Amino acid sequence: MQHLYELPELKSGDINKKMPRLETNLVAFSQITKIPISFFSNNGKYIWSTMDEARICSANTSFGTDDFICTRNLISSMNISLSLPEAYIFMCEAGLIHLCNPLALDGHVYGFLIAGPIAMGTSMEKHIGSLSNRIVAFEVDYVRLIPLIKNMNMYKPSEISYLNTLFQNAINSVMGGSPSASLANQQYKEQTEIGEKLISLKKERINLEYPYESENELANIIKSGNVDLCKKGFGKYMEDIIVFEGGNMSLVKLRLIGFFTHITQNQYEWQTNFDQFFYLERINESQTLKEMHQFAISLILTLTESMAQQNYSGGSSVIKEVVSYVNTNFKEDITLSKLAEHVHVNSTYLSTLFKQEMGIPFTTYLNNIRLSHSEELLRTSYHSITEICLMVGFTSPSYFTKVFKKHYGIGPREYRLQYQ
Repeated sequence: MQHLYELPELKSGDINKKMPRLETNLVAFSQITKIPISFFSNNGKYIWSTMDEARICSANTSFGTDDFICTRNLISSMNISLSLPEAYIFMCEAGLIHLCNPLALDGHVYGFLIAGPIAMGTSMEKHIGSLSNRIVAFEVDYVRLIPLIKNMNMYKPSEISYLNTLFQNAINSVMGGSPSASLANQQYKEQTEIGEKLISLKKERINLEYPYESENELANIIKSGNVDLCKKGFGKYMEDIIVFEGGNMSLVKLRLIGFFTHITQNQYEWQTNFDQFFYLERINESQTLKEMHQFAISLILTLTESMAQQNYSGGSSVIKEVVSYVNTNFKEDITLSKLAEHVHVNSTYLSTLFKQEMGIPFTTYLNNIRLSHSEELLRTSYHSITEICLMVGFTSPSYFTKVFKKHYGIGPREYRLQYQ
């Protein structure tokens, strides 16, 4: 029997045996919610959709071609979804919500299922106005677009998380596992552990202090563009602030929103490339720690992916690894020869390639990263200049002062006085 939603170039095997049942679930989801589900290959190529006639993306004349404006955002979101235990919620260039879940079996990813676009808000008139402003630069067939928009269901922000759970369960009930039960058990386990930790600290009469160390570590990881370390760093920071605030959700929300606001305030590229306020609003409206964590980790990974692109967007995998390593480990004793050994290339070749790709010598880049972190510490901390020098990876205070003055035009002491 020929099924509508078969995977390309796969004629047999366990995955296609599951497709008929998965097809039933996906169609049911779309019929009930009026939200299309589309299947994309690993390189972002559109394959099929449950409601092709309802996809407003198809009103874009470049949809399905290599020039499609959303392809880069789509691929980035697919990559992020691979590292999450649940479907990834993201916003597209048109300001519409999408849910992304890998289609995987036995460790192999066959592609990605994306539910959307989803209209979120309380007023269709306001939504149409906002959408019109966002797509003004797109090549759009408006005759086809307007009826599609009017036929979309409008979902409240609080309903997006429920849609995400429904979408994920529609997939996982066929592909294996019972995620809702395991996540609930995990959440209960985490809450129990937090309670036990608080009781333990109270018995030991340990005064809790705000986790500046894990907060600064997470900020540095985000700026480094290292996605793998980011997940671990955020887990530690989230745990620390939950314990510090005694599990009080309102206070945890304020801490998270304050952290994100601080980390993005001087990053114009972040503010223009995606709508961070969507994520911040969802964090603020979260009803559970699980829901809050879901939106927070999505924002964290989006920021980190964006920073990785800013740090280096060239095609050399060697330089990409070097830049990520330097941005993460700038405090350590880093030399060109050690780095060359780390990425398994000759040091002379690495030096030439780095300058060719980055436009500046390796030592200059390393110093600039260290100076950037020292500048922030001078403005926001009470550490001595010698302490800051050592904290960011310089070993000589006199050399630190020399390169700082050359870079900023004044010495570190004079720089600090400007902010006191």
